[in-house]
Amino acid sequence: MRRFVGIAVASIAAALSLAACGGPDVTAARIDNAIAPTFGRLYARQQALVGRSLPSTPQTSASCHRSGRDAPTTGAGSDWLCQLLLQVGTSLTQYTYELTVQATGCYTAEGPPGLVGQVTLTTRAGVTRVNPLFAFDGCFDSW
Repeated sequence: MRRFVGIAVASIAAALSLAACGGPDVTAARIDNAIAPTFGRLYARQQALVGRSLPSTPQTSASCHRSGRDAPTTGAGSDWLCQLLLQVGTSLTQYTYELTVQATGCYTAEGPPGLVGQVTLTTRAGVTRVNPLFAFDGCFDSW
């Protein structure tokens, strides 16, 4: 009986430690739900930096998937693509970002310079700042 209890306790401890190391499940829905509002806030920040006021709060949506012919539909990797739709007033613009997603639920998104601008931008006051849309990091709920 003592041996059985010892094995059971050791098994539970091992399972808990492995669960803690595994991180959250990386799915398209979790990435979609995290990146869309982050992108909207960063877009508003970029516009404020260059002195453009927005007529309304940007509405955003995302559709993310793994690239590659036989890529899995879940999991960490540097092969995620996200189509981000941004609506400001009646204007609708689509952006495609490349993502590297970690098993921890954090990601780095890199945007197309032709659409979001270069790594730096010049503010209305003539000061050079980092362009918040060029590349950004974020995380999704990992609880």
